Amino acid sequence: MAGYDYLLEEFAKIKANVANFRKVILHSHSTDSYDYARFIKKDGILLFETGKDKVIIEQDYIKNLEKIDLDMLAITDHMKCDFACRLSESRTSNKFCILPGMEISLQPSPPLNTFRLHIIVIFPEKYTIEQICRILPKEIPDEKQRTGTDIIKNIEISEFIKKVHNHCGLCIAAHIDTDRGVRKVFRQLGRDGIVSYDPNDSTTKEEEQRLSNEFKDWLLTAGFDAIEVAKDSDKEHYRWISEISGKTVSIPVLLTNDSHCTEDLKKENKITFMKMTSLCFEGLKQALQFPDTRIRFSSDLPKLPSPSILGLEIISSDEKGFFNNLKVAFSENLNCLIGPRGSGKSTIIESLRYIFGYNRTLNKIEHPGTDLANKVRGLQEATLTKSLIRVVYCGEDREYHILEAAYDPKQDYVTRVYTIDGKDREVHDVEKSGTYPLRLFGWNEIETLGREAPRQRELLDRLIPGIYEKLDQKNNLRAELGEKSKEIESLIKKIFSIMATNKGEIKRYKEYKTDFEKLNTKEVRELFTDFDNGKRKEAVLIKIKSNIDSLLNIFEKALNINLSGGVNEILSESSEKVKSWWNDIKVELKINDNQSNLNIEIDSIINHLKEFLSKLDLNINKIKEEIQLKENAIREKISEEAPKKIAAELRRSAEERLQRVIELRKKYLEYWEQFLILLKDWIKIADDINNLHGEISSKREKRKAEIESRLNKFSSKEIKITLGFIAGDDKKEFETFLKDSGILKQELHGKYKSNRWPEKISTAWNPIYLAKALLLREKNLLMDNIQKSNQEVLEDYASISERLINTLDPFGIDDDADIKTVDDQKLKNILKMAEIDWDDIEGILLNDRPVENLSPGQRSSAMLPLIALTENVPLVIDQPEDNLDNRLIGKMLVNILADLKEKRQIIVATHNPNIVVSGDAEQVIVLEALSNSKGKCYGSGSIDNKEIIDSVLEIMEGGKEAFLARRRRYNLAE
Repeated sequence: MAGYDYLLEEFAKIKANVANFRKVILHSHSTDSYDYARFIKKDGILLFETGKDKVIIEQDYIKNLEKIDLDMLAITDHMKCDFACRLSESRTSNKFCILPGMEISLQPSPPLNTFRLHIIVIFPEKYTIEQICRILPKEIPDEKQRTGTDIIKNIEISEFIKKVHNHCGLCIAAHIDTDRGVRKVFRQLGRDGIVSYDPNDSTTKEEEQRLSNEFKDWLLTAGFDAIEVAKDSDKEHYRWISEISGKTVSIPVLLTNDSHCTEDLKKENKITFMKMTSLCFEGLKQALQFPDTRIRFSSDLPKLPSPSILGLEIISSDEKGFFNNLKVAFSENLNCLIGPRGSGKSTIIESLRYIFGYNRTLNKIEHPGTDLANKVRGLQEATLTKSLIRVVYCGEDREYHILEAAYDPKQDYVTRVYTIDGKDREVHDVEKSGTYPLRLFGWNEIETLGREAPRQRELLDRLIPGIYEKLDQKNNLRAELGEKSKEIESLIKKIFSIMATNKGEIKRYKEYKTDFEKLNTKEVRELFTDFDNGKRKEAVLIKIKSNIDSLLNIFEKALNINLSGGVNEILSESSEKVKSWWNDIKVELKINDNQSNLNIEIDSIINHLKEFLSKLDLNINKIKEEIQLKENAIREKISEEAPKKIAAELRRSAEERLQRVIELRKKYLEYWEQFLILLKDWIKIADDINNLHGEISSKREKRKAEIESRLNKFSSKEIKITLGFIAGDDKKEFETFLKDSGILKQELHGKYKSNRWPEKISTAWNPIYLAKALLLREKNLLMDNIQKSNQEVLEDYASISERLINTLDPFGIDDDADIKTVDDQKLKNILKMAEIDWDDIEGILLNDRPVENLSPGQRSSAMLPLIALTENVPLVIDQPEDNLDNRLIGKMLVNILADLKEKRQIIVATHNPNIVVSGDAEQVIVLEALSNSKGKCYGSGSIDNKEIIDSVLEIMEGGKEAFLARRRRYNLAE
């Protein structure tokens, strides 16, 4: 089969316009700086003292620069920019961008004239020295006359920054140092810039607070495009957001590199990572406008979500498919499918549902009145008929896997998985394999989740490390308990079969035993001693013969087994190529030779057993003859004495009856011992389940506060999300069983319904715990589980416990047979009761009310954080904004997506521009409706891309004119 390399290549091309994090240094020095390479020595001599020509030094710098792993570098020499401009002109490319700039030494006008500030100015690529130097005042000499230690004096900082902006430049406040969390103030001047407040200084706390606030306001209003910090831990002290003059103001924080040689450029802890679509000055400006999502240091750089979907292909074979030939590539972060209604957004979502096999669980999203499952199938059939779907999936192994399915409305799952070179990976179930995880929520499904508490619990469990292993163990134990129950019921059938043999003859055991003992007098026993011994010998050999017969049966069946059995049926429907392969492999594996050797070995064993059996038969016949002789001797001895002859015959009949019942009873007791062993095993499993559920409950309860905190991270003041939790109290099914199954009876338990026995019992005990107590017949075990609330409650439960033990106890004794017995119906009821699952009550509360009782919008607002924060696997949502008002979308949903996209891949179909723009989407896929039944992909790219911005304006804002009209209507400044 052909490979899929072409798909990887095409998806890579489509992703060319996706924003990615780039390695950026915006403060570095070259050979133009007076202090360049001041720390680099050769043979103990400073580099500049070796007498190297400046041209050679520049060439060395360029050669070394080409070896550095960077995407963007701004060269900012002290008060100089000639070399930076020349290098930017000649070296900037699509893969490595050099921006020209300078490090400006500035002495502000009073009252800040005691400061000497260093400000980094950066300009677009290929800017000339003439363009840059226009920002300098006239008193500053030409570049050739500047020493690099020149200072611009008595200028208003905001005025200087405005001048730089007017000449298309950026201003960055350099060297703002920190000292690990001490409140920052601009208190004193350091050698290289502003430094932090000294906690040992005698300044009062009031003065410290005043200076801190002044510094903050100054930085936020001065007009800086960014500030630099010395190390990544300092950034937290400058990530302010303030309301100034009615505007929300913040400032981007970058890492300073301040390299004075190319070696310094290699320091990973001095690199700022900035997300850009285009590697250019404009890309840098756009990144600075979205610092929360586009600026990272190495310590907080998001790891690429693993796993993720690289891309999707849908090919239609005729006019029925909605997309003739669709290829869309996905970013590892936030992807938005946009387009007018009917353009195919939901078709893409539903194609993913189908190929990942989630049609099989459509019943889970059903709820009375929703009819979602039928709507999904209807949409799939209308848009995917005669379509081939392919997904390229990047798994945790970082390898690419191809999922492929031809849509078939009559089958919920047809997906096959291939390697990139086209080999079948033989994955029989994409979902169960665990290699291709995906969380998909179609239209309106999020709101539906909130209607069912068990599904809320399932989602909450995804936030608890290690709980799934415990839940799997519990499920395995429950399955084991079920199997053990089946074994018990099977054994009980055998026990009752024995009880029914010969019309219940086992119950005459005591009667037969008494009869025999009366007839078996000393005189009669002496008469039959040799005869009885012969019968015992015969019984021993007959038992051995029975064992040999069983072995013979096994080996004779094995002789009929052909190693190649059934192969011809398979080959009859196979190609000539497969038949040829079979002929070769048959010879290679020596199948015929092995078959012959096996038959010889089995024949040998059978012959040996038959020889053994012949010898055994001779011995049995010999003993039979001895028995016959003994019997003849007895008859001869008593032939003349009628009373003895009658006594002997009666004794013989009594012994036969008794022996028959003894054998039945012996078998019964064997089964009973097996039953007790199974019951002991059953109780051990029941204990393990109870103990394991205790661990699960403990895990859930311990993480409750932490989960609530995470869920409320993005909530507004109007929304408070909490978790309702009661350990082991989800027992509705158990309560229903007690009411309706018939295990409780009016004649045995009185008015149990009006007395609320089902509610009381299900509140006090879980079904397995109650079943165990009944099987052990321990009232105290039941009472141990009752919380000592008050005497009246204790007496009530004591009465219930005693009645349950007395009426539901399945065990008894048969005096006539001298055996223990079991009531099979009562036992079945107990075992059936134990099959009922129970769990903790755990659900989402919105403002202290269960979400299942709230409106669709309220349910969605509570469920969104839960869905978003649970895992790091790809998340696909169709219209997450549905049922949410715009206030919630802007305040909560956008923040959730912006934060979440750094931890997992998100694919959303949306009509809301806030999600695309404020979410800072890395990949926007624009879809277009060609007709009612056809659509295509118009294009894709980051929200930075002009064509994408135009599409967002047109599709989601009603066009640029409509957008501007609304701004004017709202009196918003442009």
